[in-house]
Amino acid sequence: MPALSFTRRAVGAPDLPAQQVVFQAACAARGWTAGGSVCQVGPGLDAWGTVIRLVRTAGYGVVIVDPLDRIASTDTGRSAVLDTLRRAGVRLLAAHDGIDTGDAIGAGLVASLLDTDRAAVAR
Repeated sequence: MPALSFTRRAVGAPDLPAQQVVFQAACAARGWTAGGSVCQVGPGLDAWGTVIRLVRTAGYGVVIVDPLDRIASTDTGRSAVLDTLRRAGVRLLAAHDGIDTGDAIGAGLVASLLDTDRAAVAR
């Protein structure tokens, strides 16, 4: 299965090669093909539009991030990304955290996180 790496770094900070090392190791351990990479620099969620486009057009089967908190810089952002990926049918592997939305446990955990976040907002 072709995999896409998602990394995040602060503005002005050096690249984070450790995230790429984890990506390569996760692919090797699962027999996946390490493909492209999308990097979000600084705050915001702009890069996720690119991720979803690449998954749909380039045939990536999974997006790998390390750790889960790299998907966004805030809790609200993380919830938005997780919900967007779930609705788009994009499989996410948070390698460090062992969360894979391609299996029932990982999908259930993400659904639980989203439900908890929605309940907190409703209060």
